[in-house]
Amino acid sequence: MNEDDIVDRLTRFGLSDKEALAYLTILRNGTTRISVVSEEADLSKSYTYDVADRLEAKSLIAIDDHVVPTQIRALPPSQGIENLVSQLYTMEAELESIFDSESYEEETFSVIKSRQTILRKVTELVDSAETEVVLSLPAAAVPVVAEVLQAAHETGTFCLLLVTEYDGETTVDDGLAHVVQTWDAPAPVILTTDRTDGLVGAADAILDSNSSEYAIYHADAHIAAALFDSFVANYWPMGSEAHVATASGLPEAYDGFRHAIFDAALHLAADRSLEAEVAVRPARTTGAVETLTGPVVDVNQSLVRPYANGFPTQESLLVESGDETISVGGPRAFVEEYEATDVTLSAGEDS
Repeated sequence: MNEDDIVDRLTRFGLSDKEALAYLTILRNGTTRISVVSEEADLSKSYTYDVADRLEAKSLIAIDDHVVPTQIRALPPSQGIENLVSQLYTMEAELESIFDSESYEEETFSVIKSRQTILRKVTELVDSAETEVVLSLPAAAVPVVAEVLQAAHETGTFCLLLVTEYDGETTVDDGLAHVVQTWDAPAPVILTTDRTDGLVGAADAILDSNSSEYAIYHADAHIAAALFDSFVANYWPMGSEAHVATASGLPEAYDGFRHAIFDAALHLAADRSLEAEVAVRPARTTGAVETLTGPVVDVNQSLVRPYANGFPTQESLLVESGDETISVGGPRAFVEEYEATDVTLSAGEDS
């Protein structure tokens, strides 16, 4: 049975042609983004959101909209088929052949006890990151992950690196991260990637091969958020800024909210006016996404000095809209009025 036949069968059981094409695209990718589905299924981005919502309502996929960009995850075909009528079972073999089961069956929790395995896990997570890497690592271990960090940075993944137990003399490559800070004190190994995965462990676990210390890995957005909050509140402010990358050229569309915050902070610090086009929904809701446009008048952040926020983990764009200034936060924003799902920054009229 070819793909056209599968689409035909799916349409017989309640899916539209576009829904069927989008569903097969998601199955083929395992876990993917709206932009990928839009491109591969030849759908507009706004329509792809609608299609994804309908597929989720049919219990064929899951939407993780608490991360930026929104992640779409295919459910195993056997699970999705149970929610359709019995004739769909004849398609299971074909759907299983399309479904990327390796991407779906990811490890969600593990205790890692060996130095080599911890460093391998750190390397794997950095290598697979698409939007963001936040890392605290002892200076002696930085060379082990330097190559993969540099590759992530060069491909546009937003990277923060805190080098701990720093001797004040060792050269740290500027190309490893957008912001590199150094600190002479010991600190835990902390890694978060794409706001979805987190690893934390004692520094001795990777400095001493005979140590009984260990690291813990979680594939959980809430755990990753807690680790980032600890990193940025307790350790990041203690570092000395060793390198800050230049802001991206404008206009720029961002996959990750923190990268947009970083660039906005640099542009505003350089007295460049900014315009934002932001896809937003009311914070703390699953409401409809709408587009907000206007000048960026300020930014709350503690990613790059000088920090400017009400509390260490606050990250928000302040966008002028008509006669009011609207606060826009990232995923799971709770202080701001809105949370962003997509951000595009462009030069303002005065730039």
